[in-house]
Amino acid sequence: MLRKTPPFRDGIQTLLRKYRQNKATGYWRHLMKISPLKAGLCGVMIALSAGVVTISVAQQTHPSQADALADGPRVPGPYGPLSASDANRDGQVTLAEMENFVAMGPERQVGMVAYFDQYDTDADGALTANELAVVDPPYAFDGSDLDADGVVMREEVEAYVSERLYRQMSLLDFFELVDTDDSGIVTESEMTAAQNEGLLPVEDI
Repeated sequence: MLRKTPPFRDGIQTLLRKYRQNKATGYWRHLMKISPLKAGLCGVMIALSAGVVTISVAQQTHPSQADALADGPRVPGPYGPLSASDANRDGQVTLAEMENFVAMGPERQVGMVAYFDQYDTDADGALTANELAVVDPPYAFDGSDLDADGVVMREEVEAYVSERLYRQMSLLDFFELVDTDDSGIVTESEMTAAQNEGLLPVEDI
């Protein structure tokens, strides 16, 4: 006994044929003239009958800790941490903005080597997986695993901080260094001057 094809299935097959035949001639413009409910149902049924229903979920991919340790953080702007601490994005950094920025990350209160020593609990000159697991914040040593082996050595941190003066000290101390007129505001001209003097690199963003 032949099984009768349900009417809606017949309709779906007809729509599919028409879609394939008229794809280049704007058949969907005709389909959109029907009610939104019918259009939605037709769209679902067409996808189901064709067996191509795919649910796409936009997901932000995050690097693994090992990758982050090796690759380093994203550059926040042309002036490094000064760009990052400019909360209102007016091109200058006030002392209050820097204090707020430092308060959000304990690693910003001391140089990276000193922060390394706080977590190197066995004083062997290496941060292993167990020690890295308790680092707060987890990204504090991103970029310092120079050989990408998943272990951060003190020598690696020393080499990493040598590339940027601000990694060697408290960011508040660095702020005072760049704030040459002691106004409590680091202006863009002072940031540029710091770059010219080699205190602050020109970041490649």
